[in-house]
Amino acid sequence: MYKMSTESRSSDNQVISKSTRLLEENALTIHKWLLFSVAIFSLVFSFISVLLGDYTQAWISILSVPGVCIAYILMRMQLLYFSKLFNAAQIIVMIASISLLTGINSLSFMFFFPVIVSVLMAFKENEKKTAYSLVAAVLIILILLTAIASPVGRIHWNPDHLFLDRLTNIIGVALSCILIIYLLIKTMNKVQGQLIVNTDILIESNNQLIAARFSRDQLMSVIAHDLRAPMAGAIMTTEACLKESISDETKNEMLRTLHVKALSILTMTDQLLDWSRSQTGNLQCKMVLTSMKYFDSNVRNWTMLIGDSKDIHFNIEIKFDDEETLLCDKNMIVTTLRNLISNAVKFSSLGSVIKIRSQKYRGIRSFEVEDFGKGINSVQLKKLREGISFTTLGTNNEKGNGFGLQLVQEFLRRHKSHLEIQSELGKGSVFSFSL
Repeated sequence: MYKMSTESRSSDNQVISKSTRLLEENALTIHKWLLFSVAIFSLVFSFISVLLGDYTQAWISILSVPGVCIAYILMRMQLLYFSKLFNAAQIIVMIASISLLTGINSLSFMFFFPVIVSVLMAFKENEKKTAYSLVAAVLIILILLTAIASPVGRIHWNPDHLFLDRLTNIIGVALSCILIIYLLIKTMNKVQGQLIVNTDILIESNNQLIAARFSRDQLMSVIAHDLRAPMAGAIMTTEACLKESISDETKNEMLRTLHVKALSILTMTDQLLDWSRSQTGNLQCKMVLTSMKYFDSNVRNWTMLIGDSKDIHFNIEIKFDDEETLLCDKNMIVTTLRNLISNAVKFSSLGSVIKIRSQKYRGIRSFEVEDFGKGINSVQLKKLREGISFTTLGTNNEKGNGFGLQLVQEFLRRHKSHLEIQSELGKGSVFSFSL
């Protein structure tokens, strides 16, 4: 559960980091576009001014090109803040100079409005004070310009030239606004897309936390109810055995009962630990070549250990060559076989037979555990095949935790295999898988 919450916090940090980087990238993109557009507009206005014979305005406009180059160099030197500040300042100076030269009636001052928007877009959150200061400076310049009645440049007194100034400036401001709107839409779409991705990540992280909490609560509930009962029974059995008045025959019977309870606790504990590790991602599948003798030995030892509780007879047919190996996680496969065998014992009657078979055919190793016990009804069979955990009492009222077969299916999934289940109520069940 700890790993799950750690991964969730890591996902949240990644979301915040991505959002921060996105804002920085957008600010940088806007600044680059602003540099590019200022350079283009300066060249175009210089060319138009030359055509109109207004060489002073042409020189003022063309001076922004080296200013843009300086701002670009600052940006390449990782001095982005100073690059933006220098570029904004030189644009404001250029527009103020042209407005002073051409007069208020030429509408050159209108270029200040797209500049204000661009400045507010280009400067990030921690740079907003600078942006507001630049906006304040622009407003002061606009107020001062309104106090100037006539243009400084004589050529702009001509009504025909004034008309061309207005037309050129209106077109220039309109194109600037279109460019800014395009950048805003592009930026908003990018931010919106990233927000959707971030929301999906946060939802997934939240779902993982909910699942982790549910798994933790479920695990604690199982430990509290399923483990406590057999442990309490084992303690009571040992207390009874310690009494001197008890007969040897009764004591032996109690010890056999204690043996069964101890096995039940051991099996349940192993299942719970493996299940909890698989849920938190701490259980890794380590594929190694393992001798078939290892699995044969484990199966025979396990059947000897648990068969006496119900006088079960095991018919074991594991066919293999002496040198045969199996590529798998040996602990997972041994746990799988133990779970299937224990499950078969649980639902078999006293004195019953359980068949355990394994053979290799066309390079595929199959394992099969067949019992002739109470079987599984259609509803339970559907749940098992869908991976839904549940528990029922065995033929001797044995309790379970409901995680055994769920753990088996999880282990087999990691081996790119699955559990095959065939059962008929009242006649028994066959559980099999292949590797």
